[in-house]
Amino acid sequence: MDANKIAQEWRRIPIEIEEPLRSRILSMSVEEAWREISGLKNFSDDLVFPQLSQLAAVVMCLPHSNAESERIFSVVTDVKCKKRNKLGVENLNAITVVRSSFASKNISCDTFQITEKHLRKFDSRINQMTD
Repeated sequence: MDANKIAQEWRRIPIEIEEPLRSRILSMSVEEAWREISGLKNFSDDLVFPQLSQLAAVVMCLPHSNAESERIFSVVTDVKCKKRNKLGVENLNAITVVRSSFASKNISCDTFQITEKHLRKFDSRINQMTD
């Protein structure tokens, strides 16, 4: 993305978007408004605001808070405590992924159902370790 082109497109918005489109866009949600602006084309069938639309799409996909990353850090600090301070990165990552997945699906160690597939994987890992 080119910052100069973005600035130019931003300054052109009041010129390019006239009434009644302006009123319609102002009554839309942010996502709908940028979808509308992103689809605007000129007489040559080129997008009017390609750089600005791309920037808007990137900005709108950013998380609104850091709550999810804070939850993951909380799980990591729960798992890697004084007694487990030598826990490796791979194991820590695996435990964190499993705990996050279980939490998102409301599964606990009491409600988790072990299937035949789990037992086969466990058996294959044991056989790999003993070979």
